Amino acid sequence: MSSSVKMNVGRRVGTRLFSVTLLGSITLPLAALPFSVQAEEAKQVNFRIPGGSLSSALADFGRQSGMQVSYLPEYAAGQRSAGVTATTTPADALSRLLQGTGLSYSFTGSNTVTLSQSATTAAAGDDSLMLGTITVNAKAGGTPADAPYESAGSSAYLSGEQVDRFRGTSVGDFLSGVPGVLNGDGRNSGALDVNIRGMQGQGRVPVIVDGSSQETTIYQGYNGSNSRSYIDPDFIGSVSIEKGASMGADAVGATGGVVRVNTISAKDILLPGESIGVRLKGGFNGNSGSVPREGTRAGMKKTLGYVWDGPPTDMYYENDTNRPGLFEATGGSGSIAIAGTSEYFEGVAAYAQRYNGNYYAGKHGGNQPHPAFDVDNYGNERWINGGVSPYRAGEQVLNTSLNNESWLLKGKLKMVDNQTLEVGYSKYISDYGYQLGSTYYITQGLYQGRLSNITLDTWTARYNWQPEETDLINLKINTFYNKVDNRANATNYSNTQYVLNDAGMLVGSERWGGTLSNTSLLNTPAGDVSVEYGGGYTREDVGSPDGIVYTPSTFLSIPQPREGNRRESNAFTTVEWKPQDWLTLNGNLRYQHYKTLDNAPTLAEPYERTDKGWSRIASVTVEPWEGVKPYVKYSNVMRNPSIFESLTSPSFGMPVSDNPVKPEQARSYELGINFLRDGVFLPEDKLRLHAAYFDNNVDNYITRSNIPMETPWFTWYALGRVNLKSAEMRGYEVTAEYDTGKVFGSIGWNHYTHVMFCAVPGSINPEYTECAAGGIYNSFALQQVPPKDTVTVNLGSRFLDDKLTVGTRFNWIGSRYTEGIGDGSEKTIQSLGVGSIQASKWNPYALIDLYASYQLNKNASFDLNIDNLTDRYYVEAMSIMPQPGPGRTLRGSVTLKF
Repeated sequence: MSSSVKMNVGRRVGTRLFSVTLLGSITLPLAALPFSVQAEEAKQVNFRIPGGSLSSALADFGRQSGMQVSYLPEYAAGQRSAGVTATTTPADALSRLLQGTGLSYSFTGSNTVTLSQSATTAAAGDDSLMLGTITVNAKAGGTPADAPYESAGSSAYLSGEQVDRFRGTSVGDFLSGVPGVLNGDGRNSGALDVNIRGMQGQGRVPVIVDGSSQETTIYQGYNGSNSRSYIDPDFIGSVSIEKGASMGADAVGATGGVVRVNTISAKDILLPGESIGVRLKGGFNGNSGSVPREGTRAGMKKTLGYVWDGPPTDMYYENDTNRPGLFEATGGSGSIAIAGTSEYFEGVAAYAQRYNGNYYAGKHGGNQPHPAFDVDNYGNERWINGGVSPYRAGEQVLNTSLNNESWLLKGKLKMVDNQTLEVGYSKYISDYGYQLGSTYYITQGLYQGRLSNITLDTWTARYNWQPEETDLINLKINTFYNKVDNRANATNYSNTQYVLNDAGMLVGSERWGGTLSNTSLLNTPAGDVSVEYGGGYTREDVGSPDGIVYTPSTFLSIPQPREGNRRESNAFTTVEWKPQDWLTLNGNLRYQHYKTLDNAPTLAEPYERTDKGWSRIASVTVEPWEGVKPYVKYSNVMRNPSIFESLTSPSFGMPVSDNPVKPEQARSYELGINFLRDGVFLPEDKLRLHAAYFDNNVDNYITRSNIPMETPWFTWYALGRVNLKSAEMRGYEVTAEYDTGKVFGSIGWNHYTHVMFCAVPGSINPEYTECAAGGIYNSFALQQVPPKDTVTVNLGSRFLDDKLTVGTRFNWIGSRYTEGIGDGSEKTIQSLGVGSIQASKWNPYALIDLYASYQLNKNASFDLNIDNLTDRYYVEAMSIMPQPGPGRTLRGSVTLKF
């Protein structure tokens, strides 16, 4: 069977199995119809709610009743409640709490209640401002934003508001400012390639959107590779980031962490109390220009001449430096979302489009290009660029444009006995700028290439059954299927013919899979126990995109794609035991098995490989005082080789059958403390603190280098997969947040004390250093070493009865943990005479952003941002290409709801 036929068979099987799973998950719950919602208000609860502010009383009600309460903040402003101490129904308790407030309530679901004003109260306050809904959750501490300060480990939460506020110019900018988290090569990919504590790529940090993952890897020529996940920030409802090993059902192989993205839902669209609504958003930004013709050159020329010729004069290519004014709109976005909800159903339909041309670099800072003196390998004195990038201050940065379109459809069925079924479909299309990483360093320099394209289709189905009559069942079934058509239209610029030659990295990928788990809660004499158990399966098929057929003539200039598949299954169990109220013990055990089939056209026959192993995680949390939680966490997690590391491709100089690698095994320790309290210094204030020390050691770390190839006559060194002996990262993380209601602020700091990569003796070219802090020669790790220090400070205040919020954010990114390899050398040429992977290079930089948002009324809000206020010229950390980040940029948007 040909590779293309096998690929199609895999696609058909994946689609059919997904359809069967989806059909089954729909029909099983429907058999329990007709629909009904149990009378939650009839349940008896032992309420102990003291008198005080209404907002505090409602928070206590939510925690004690296990219900979710939603209301507008002005409803509770200045209101008092007498409280309630009685064993009674939630309905009766809520009636007592609301007595004299002019508020009424309605049960909108089996465990949800919404507050509203009575007719007379509403009429009297007709001109009052209505802000976003407050949601009181049942769990103590309560909100998703508090979760990072309650769990054993380090994590972060970004609300949809935070994503919008700091979304910046490129797709991954919303992640900026999270301690220990960076986006690799964000200015040259149109995608997410998340780095958490030095771990990056190949499934080490999966990005999971509504339960679906779709990472693909793009080869950067001789200059490395980067993994790419795609999401339109316009549709992000919230983001949770888990740093380090995760016990989640979806975290197979996630040695660095997990980024979980939830897309928008009905609550993000609807006005409070409404069952149907529309949200319109429109925005603009400046500091960008039209994409020039293909082949346009930019920046300082690579060849400036020798010293004996005199100082260089003709140093720069002619490129656009006619930067628009601060208030000139040059890019924009628009979206529409429609939502509806009822007792039994919730749905969302949305469309978004965003365009931005190539942005312009900043003008201030000492990193700009300038002629500098150098001596070449032959002792000749020459002129070179002494800056971190060839681009001039204020120059248009080529290949940074994007043109995105997105569609989203979601439906949630709410059924009898606390069953829900949510199905979704999304489509993402983006034409984005990209330059192959190796082309700049080898010969060509900077030039405008052809725009690349990504088309992503995703289907998801998620079922949950949590019957109220038993704590033994909380069943979750998640399935997904996605199809990626990624055409990174890389080109090589001919210096002799002055034309672009195809060198595209074309990838077609289909992935499908799912997880099944159940959680049982047990109340035992030895303490409360929660047991989650289940398993999962994923399959990924990779080959050429649709319409591209591999033939030797087709791929004279376009590299041969990977052809084959990867399958991975796992079974796990997670136990949480609370023998005392102040003590929590957690443990996780996971068995993993994977199999790959390499079906490259150049192989004589397909090559199959399999491996298996165990992952283990344990943590202990104590709470000696309320809200104070020291913890210790240990993990030993396995990551099987990714499909990129498992199949034959131009990324490596030999087929995988001649050069297989073993799974990684990541051993990590973390010691930390969380602090979460309200009313610390003021009655209504909130203080959150987190501090942690982490020690990560990855055995058999998988990367690439020049490895020995033996013959009877000599030994030569080819690019190959290699298991390093170890990769080590250690450091500290500190986060603090404080909010008085009027004034708020936060600070985050991440610091590395140790980074080291060590090869197994004799496994790489002996000319190379075996242990280096910056990464082994010619390894992908050279572009994944993070800054030694990062600091983020956010300060803001609310005015005009909380209608207006203004603030500023300061980001400081320190220097790379070590320069280059870290052994004092600057070797850039292999013994084979081919350009090698260049270590990412940047100088420390500081960015200041300003933001403001104004809620005009319940229907309209406005946002205004200035990114990079001081117009700094800088090259972003973790960049593969030496592209400066965007200069000072004004962004604005308006949101309408009705």
